[in-house]
Amino acid sequence: MEARITTVVLLLMMLMLNSCKNEDRLTIESEPSAIDLVKVRGVLQELDDQFSDSFNNGDSVAIADHYTMDGTFGVIKGRENLISAWGKSIRYANENGIPNLKFKISSVSSHGEFLVEIGDFETLALDNTVKSTGKYLVVRKLEDGQWKMYRDIGL
Repeated sequence: MEARITTVVLLLMMLMLNSCKNEDRLTIESEPSAIDLVKVRGVLQELDDQFSDSFNNGDSVAIADHYTMDGTFGVIKGRENLISAWGKSIRYANENGIPNLKFKISSVSSHGEFLVEIGDFETLALDNTVKSTGKYLVVRKLEDGQWKMYRDIGL
């Protein structure tokens, strides 16, 4: 009797393992094709440079355009809220002599429909001296043919 139970248990385990292998194969085959992260990194750096230019020019509306329709900056969500928050940041930066913002990507990875960008930022005075530094994490999502910010978090 014990031999039969052992055999049944072993057969069930083999069926479960085989089922898991098939599921893994389906998952791998159904994932989107690999993204060229070198090219994507260049595109994202261009987008970050445009974002910096918008900040440096005091254009909070252009900054808000970098976000998806449901994108967030920290806990701030919604186009009007993003415009207002970035407008306040720009005014604060100008009043305190740090009107320039610069980004440098340190890593990019892809996860399904999302890109994850991690990098460093600097605030700069008019004479380009660094006033402050920090790190950021941005999750990007393709919207209207462009990689827009879905989640933007300072670290």
